[in-house]
Amino acid sequence: MTSFPLPQPRGIDLSLPTCGEIQCSDQGSCRSEPGGGTGFVCSCDLGYEGEACEDTVNGALSLPLTLSVLAVIFGVLMVAFLVAKIRQKQKKRNRY
Repeated sequence: MTSFPLPQPRGIDLSLPTCGEIQCSDQGSCRSEPGGGTGFVCSCDLGYEGEACEDTVNGALSLPLTLSVLAVIFGVLMVAFLVAKIRQKQKKRNRY
């Protein structure tokens, strides 16, 4: 039994890209497609997305911003609690 290669249609490139052909910018690296795929993709660093990791994501800033906001809210609540306790003690002293 002899096998013959199938002819490739003209004008259609059926070859898959290689890591040398893919430009992932400085925010990513080329790796083979997950799950035993047949191509290569850019694996983007945290805070970047896109086919070549060219787009920034605001999510990279969301954690520090969220923690800062929570710290400020916690601080304000602590000050309010302390002021309420001090006023409560002053009212008790004024009664006697």
